Amino acid sequence: MAREAGSGHAGPGEQLSLVLDGRQEATGQLPRRLLPMIPAMGEGPFDDERYFFEPWWPGAPTIASIEGGHLRLQTEHLADPLATFPELGVIAEQVDGDGVVVDGTLLVLDAEGRPDTELLRLRLSDPQAGGGEAAFVASDLLWLGGSPLIDRPFSERRERLGDVLRDGRLCVASRGLRGEGIMLAEAVASMGLTEISA
Repeated sequence: MAREAGSGHAGPGEQLSLVLDGRQEATGQLPRRLLPMIPAMGEGPFDDERYFFEPWWPGAPTIASIEGGHLRLQTEHLADPLATFPELGVIAEQVDGDGVVVDGTLLVLDAEGRPDTELLRLRLSDPQAGGGEAAFVASDLLWLGGSPLIDRPFSERRERLGDVLRDGRLCVASRGLRGEGIMLAEAVASMGLTEISA
């Protein structure tokens, strides 16, 4: 199954991944409210050089902001995600720069390191429940140095994400393929994942 990212404001290859409260300008301060990517359902895997394909991770869409060295996570229905998932505090240590906003997905991993939606639901409903380990998969760089990158091409934002975020055990940049959705769908199916995004 495929999901198409974007909100109707960009053509193929220019996937936008969030909605802002009004037009944001470079003010030196990050916006306080951001909505993460919520893609629409597509027909199924396809190949198209205009699209960048990546796994659709089974987790909670999450925005990570780093300002003044302080990490803030925004996840729907959680007032303070870091209180529920304190292990994600390492994200700030893996980001080179300040005034950074990253769109991604919060996962909970089982003992074998695979995303587990049941463990995620358990920890979301009961922060004291424990079980599994949280991880963050970054998919888009939205702000850098206190300035918005929303109007920059998606390919440029993805490249700069790789420059800003150093992969670690609990925080990585999502990997994908340009143009080869069918191949990626087959690859992620072998890992137990059922969807990709374009």
